[in-house]
Amino acid sequence: MRPGIRLMTVDRSLDNDGLSCLSWNETSMKAILYAGVLLFLVVLVCGCTTTPSSQQTPAAANTTPSLLGNWSGTATGYIEGTGFTNYTGGSMIMMVTNQKDRIFEGQFVYPNLTGKTVDFAGAIGRDGRTLTLVEQTGGYSSGTLVSPAEIELIFADDARPFEVAIDQLKKT
Repeated sequence: MRPGIRLMTVDRSLDNDGLSCLSWNETSMKAILYAGVLLFLVVLVCGCTTTPSSQQTPAAANTTPSLLGNWSGTATGYIEGTGFTNYTGGSMIMMVTNQKDRIFEGQFVYPNLTGKTVDFAGAIGRDGRTLTLVEQTGGYSSGTLVSPAEIELIFADDARPFEVAIDQLKKT
């Protein structure tokens, strides 16, 4: 051992229980304290300087897309008692007339059904792509903003006769 450096002295005497005791001097206690502080600082610096993961957090999601305007397309589906259908051509228009942040409203227009209209309201998910709509006459749609100019909606209504449909819409 080098002169002047002494980490620990061993006291070979026995305590009251007959066990040997170790005694620590002031220098060894300071060395352990400094090592502990140094380890803490290393962990702290490493934690503060790591780069964030490549995944986006919800707070960093893209800006909310505007759905305002007309979206037209076709629908195919299934109706209880009727079976599979393309809704006699299945032409439809989704007119989004108002949007505030991620909430929007409008009307579905069905030209093949003598211009029948159905009011709806919807929400855009935090990811900026997921859509959920509710229709005034019943039923819900969940969907995806496939691109800035294309939407796919899946409609479901559990009223009799129950019905499901897939709507493919493009911005016009």
